[in-house]
Amino acid sequence: MKLEGKVAFITGASGGIGGAIARTYASEGANLALAARSVDKLEALATEIEAMGRKALVCPCDVMNDQDILDSLRKTVDALGPVDILVNNAGIVSFEAVHELPDAVWERTMQINAKAPFTAIREVLPSMLDRKSGKIINVASVSGKIGLAYRSAYAASKHAVLGLTKALSAEVAPFGITANCICPTFVSTAMFEESIQKWADETGKTFEEQSEELRNRVPMKRFIESEECAPLALLLACEDSGGITGQAINVDGGFVQF
Repeated sequence: MKLEGKVAFITGASGGIGGAIARTYASEGANLALAARSVDKLEALATEIEAMGRKALVCPCDVMNDQDILDSLRKTVDALGPVDILVNNAGIVSFEAVHELPDAVWERTMQINAKAPFTAIREVLPSMLDRKSGKIINVASVSGKIGLAYRSAYAASKHAVLGLTKALSAEVAPFGITANCICPTFVSTAMFEESIQKWADETGKTFEEQSEELRNRVPMKRFIESEECAPLALLLACEDSGGITGQAINVDGGFVQF
């Protein structure tokens, strides 16, 4: 059990990647705090985790609201103990040409993808510093390294997360705390299917045409499965990965080679 007795807090836990990470952590002994808006999905996931013999705390949380994040983290500490592993996984994608991008879409994308992780990190960090231990894992994107048409707000938000993670890692490394990013490319989730349709609408293609075009951009000629992100999340959460920090590691089928 690589995470025996650890407490992990995961945002976006009702989604594909968040759920896969939660199940993997539970299988390795962690107790979980599951944060998302979809309470019914969280409760179903919590039932799975409890069947593994682990504790699972359901935290209804909209990361658009900073107070929701803070309340969920404080509830976690009260119920399970200090957070050992923070996984900032919640995110959204927007698809607009730059000259057509509304302020509201820009602000929502930046809040969910960049500000919410910052808010969560700032809340858990004092305890981690006191204990000289902690793992901070931000689920970013290869869009934090490159730019794709019609995804300017998304790319900007993910670049921000990578910058935050790298600066944070330099600050906390002397205290035994690590901070890293997981950078997936196109992941087969319900959110991604919605994204394909929006991308198709922007480019005048059908859903099938857009899907095929995106699939062909990946050297493996397929999309990534949510479960393929979980082993990396486990590695970055383990104590024996302490030398890995400040990194942005791709899970992308060879899409971006840096």
